Amino acid sequence: MNRIYFDNAATTALDPEVLDAMMPYLTDQFGNPSSIYSYGRETKLAVESARISVARILNAKPSEIFFTSGGTESNNTAIFSSVRDLGCTYIITSPIEHHAV
Repeated sequence: MNRIYFDNAATTALDPEVLDAMMPYLTDQFGNPSSIYSYGRETKLAVESARISVARILNAKPSEIFFTSGGTESNNTAIFSSVRDLGCTYIITSPIEHHAV
């Protein structure tokens, strides 16, 4: 019997090309990109290179690209930034929103 996965909004299988590109950073080059030692500087270069690539694809500036750790952080960043930067005084939501919202 073949299984079918219907929860791709929550998590999705990793594309083999993505896995190949990420393997060095999951095994050997795992330094903290915020640190000043060589492992961290190497990782920082990779993160910044990825930021530039994503910006180019989206026709955006690299400074407009933010990487987050997941959905909750992404939701909170968007909501809190909207309140702070756009001056939103009301946020309308509903019971069907994700719990992170």
